[in-house]
Amino acid sequence: MQKIFTTQLIGLMKDTLDEDMMEDAARLLSQALIGDGNVYIYGKDEMVAVAAEALYGKEKLEHVKPLFEKGVMAELDPADRVLLISRNAYDEEMIDVVEQVSANGILIVGMSAVQNDLKKQWIDWTDVHLNLNVHNSLVPTDSGERIGYPASLMALYTYFCLHLLITDFLSEYE
Repeated sequence: MQKIFTTQLIGLMKDTLDEDMMEDAARLLSQALIGDGNVYIYGKDEMVAVAAEALYGKEKLEHVKPLFEKGVMAELDPADRVLLISRNAYDEEMIDVVEQVSANGILIVGMSAVQNDLKKQWIDWTDVHLNLNVHNSLVPTDSGERIGYPASLMALYTYFCLHLLITDFLSEYE
């Protein structure tokens, strides 16, 4: 099972990243870090792993802050940017969050898996969206089910690629 999972995961990693979208997202977030703004981050459910990496990881960027503290949204400035991450693009809570943020004119980068259905999707309010392309669990079981849904792994991988681009843009600016 591990070999199947690893093989499938590597395939997802190779196919997921849209380089143009990654550069757009990195530029948008870098604008806040170069200027007078902050990047506010919110990861819902298991995507809190990405927020934890951005906020507390060994190579965290300065001026990255949590979007929510004690359940209260940060007061945002037009120079700020927001990075929102969820398992899927039609999460009802994320629709409320993204509506609040976009109503303040703040630019938003989103990260989620897009399901091709007609449900209202929070990514419709984002300025740049990074699709995690995780649609199903990766490993078939003997009973015919599938297990191993790697959305958080793909989000972390995507975040690290984004972090590398941001670091590159910031070094060019200096």
